[in-house]
Amino acid sequence: MKRLAAFAVLTFALAGCGGGSDSESSSPSETTPAVTQITCQPPADAALTPRKSAPAEPGETAYLTNVAMGSGDCSENVTFEFEAPGSGFDVSYQPESVAKTEDASGNPVPVAGSAYLVVKLSPTMTAKLEGDQLTKTYTGPRRLDVDDNPIVRDVVKTGDFESVVTWVIGLDRKRAFTTSTSDAKLVVQIDRS
Repeated sequence: MKRLAAFAVLTFALAGCGGGSDSESSSPSETTPAVTQITCQPPADAALTPRKSAPAEPGETAYLTNVAMGSGDCSENVTFEFEAPGSGFDVSYQPESVAKTEDASGNPVPVAGSAYLVVKLSPTMTAKLEGDQLTKTYTGPRRLDVDDNPIVRDVVKTGDFESVVTWVIGLDRKRAFTTSTSDAKLVVQIDRS
């Protein structure tokens, strides 16, 4: 009799342990969150062709203050910031022999990547002369940290001469891009798709 009672208790305990998992997994209150997939479409005006601003007003010089990288849902962005007014610009793909050469000196500049988007800012300076005092407006690095970005391989300043400041964006390959401006910013938006 004692054996039968012990067997009944053991059977009841095992049934209680095993039955809970089935009811929990089918509970309607617990759901798996849905994964949202972003489908990237390049901006309507993105292309491989050069982008150029209208000529700057005579006598207006822009002063570069910051260069930064950022990412959107479907793009990599390089933003150039200025003391107002913003700079004129010419953004285009250039061959390696042009992109990897320092303005004025002609010295070679290492730039990682397989395609080179050259950003020329004009008339732009990185320092202003006020009387005898020279004040730098851009104090950032000549080369940005790209954090092993698979698309943007390098962002390097290759020139600062005669009111033309040049940066090169080294990419993994040629990609469609677009530009947008505000009074004090130029954003080069590179399509990730």
